[in-house]
Amino acid sequence: MPTAQARRRALVEILEQGDAQSQAEILDALADAGHPTTQPVVSRDLRALGAMKADGRYLLPQEERVTPLESLATLLRDARAAGSNMVVVVCEPGAASAIARALEAEGDLPILGTVAGDDTVFVATASRREGDRVRNRVLALV
Repeated sequence: MPTAQARRRALVEILEQGDAQSQAEILDALADAGHPTTQPVVSRDLRALGAMKADGRYLLPQEERVTPLESLATLLRDARAAGSNMVVVVCEPGAASAIARALEAEGDLPILGTVAGDDTVFVATASRREGDRVRNRVLALV
């Protein structure tokens, strides 16, 4: 018996084709793919996947695109320690939100969270050592 995970994978494949205009069409496509189910289950799966109906068809949400920190290097100005677990990153006016998002997307940086202003990003880390890693990463790009 197919699992919910397998059914949802099949549903994602169906939605990625971009042809599903109704839940009835999705039910038929799932059945053809070996995942017979009911309309309430499809409705719950669509909601769980974040799918929405636009332009007459069901679509999956687009992945958020994050500009890599290296690509934003020309916007960086400085990075300073601000206490035992805080780093202040200074950037060009209007760039703080993009810089904060890029920092958060860096998989190897130990960031707990960021707060972006206009030209300043406050970066919270768990320790001074982790803050130094963040600061050094930014300073390497300045």
